[in-house]
Amino acid sequence: MKLRLPLFIKIMLPIVVLILLAVSLTGYRVYQASTMRWQTEMDTRLERVATLLAGTINIETLASVRQPADIDSPAYRQVADQLEQAVTAANLAWVGIYYREGDYFYYWVDQDYSGVGYPFFYATPEHFAAYDDRQPRHVQYTDEFGSYYGFVAPIIVDGRTVALVEALVDLESRNLVQQDTLARVWPILLGGGVVAALLSLLITVVAVNRPLRQLQQGALALAGGQFGHKIQLRAWVKDELHEVADTFNQMSGQLERLYREQAERERIRREIEIARTVQQALFPTQIPQVRGLEIAAFCRPHRETSGDFYDLLALEGGQLGVVIGDVSGKSIPAALVMVAAQSTLRAEAYTHHSPAQVLDQSNVLLQRNMPRGMFVAASYARLDAWSGEMVWANAGQIYPVLLHRVRPADPQAYPRYLEATGAAFPLGLNAAINYDDQPLKLIPGDTVLFYTDGVIEAMNPAHELYGFERLESLVRSLADDLSPQALIEAVLADVAAFVGPAEQHDDITLVAVKLSSDESA
Repeated sequence: MKLRLPLFIKIMLPIVVLILLAVSLTGYRVYQASTMRWQTEMDTRLERVATLLAGTINIETLASVRQPADIDSPAYRQVADQLEQAVTAANLAWVGIYYREGDYFYYWVDQDYSGVGYPFFYATPEHFAAYDDRQPRHVQYTDEFGSYYGFVAPIIVDGRTVALVEALVDLESRNLVQQDTLARVWPILLGGGVVAALLSLLITVVAVNRPLRQLQQGALALAGGQFGHKIQLRAWVKDELHEVADTFNQMSGQLERLYREQAERERIRREIEIARTVQQALFPTQIPQVRGLEIAAFCRPHRETSGDFYDLLALEGGQLGVVIGDVSGKSIPAALVMVAAQSTLRAEAYTHHSPAQVLDQSNVLLQRNMPRGMFVAASYARLDAWSGEMVWANAGQIYPVLLHRVRPADPQAYPRYLEATGAAFPLGLNAAINYDDQPLKLIPGDTVLFYTDGVIEAMNPAHELYGFERLESLVRSLADDLSPQALIEAVLADVAAFVGPAEQHDDITLVAVKLSSDESA
């Protein structure tokens, strides 16, 4: 026996849906109002603090802080204390002072003692505009620690801007205000919704059969996949069933939109698969055989597509070219930039002998077409097995590690990080950057390990990073005659043991090259 529901229940169900929609809309408007109140209050507080500090900072005291060593000076502490007092009094997240040299800003003084002359990588167009036209600006940006909203005011001396004072609040505080508002308002809204539903139940009347059949037919059409199907009820006076029909039509339109969105997601999935196929085609299909060198490489992407890449090039004269890089960002944009970067570096490596020239030319070409806010950290090395010479250049990539065949007497001096001089900014930021060649003499048995930050920044369930110290400790524990492939496998195994069940958060790429002590290699 089929269950038969009373007619008023069938009528009430769509009405309840409408009430819930109204409650949600009201809650959203309350949410917007709390956001606007927070915005107004923060604008006033930030502007007052930044403007006041810009006008009261002792310029002579500030000017005496110029070198990194001055961070311990009384002058630095005096200004930092003044900033700290402003942070505490106004309940802000951070206040600091930047100075500008050319196209870059640098930390001058802040209450966190970040360091004098340390580059500020997150300057926005508003920072530069405030400095150039001497007018305060609101700023908003995100760094590795979170998202911030703030205000910058110029420090002006003799009609010239000498620095910027920046006052910031953490956008997380806005979220807390919004959550508190919703926690207080939602019970009222839900209670009102319940009362409205009960009142609607009392005034509901019996409906005619034909509109109900039309509703039933519309539901069956929707179940049959006719998304977007509309119901048209005929009557002299509209009643609750017309509202139900309208609600049904809205739902049908939403399902039609969801169906289109699903089709769009499927299209994007296919595009990701195509990007992945293109990426895989660019990765070396096999390790080149270069006399006198043992070579191994590994790349494991975090997602379907990779932002990391490497290349192994058999160059003229029996030399080997090694490229390793990491593209900022994720998903398809990073994959497309990675394809462009790897292709460009490969072409320039076959054109120029100097690694620095390879990076210089690649930087110029990539900067012209790089999407805003993206860049490529990369290293390129050229190895000559016959002479044992390696020349490399670095563009913002993690320094490679040198494993000497003969270990030094001091265990802490092993392994050795190869350090670069000159500019080390990633590719694509500024076409005027020039890179330097770093020469190195290898002896048979020496191994060079290149790797991306996915190794160092691997995180365990306790949110601890794998770090450089664990990598160094692992390398010290390994045998001296380890092959490049065994070295990479040991690093991957140690990282996997450290990470445990935690999800991989970044691409992991390693390339190891060993100058063979076997002349027949």
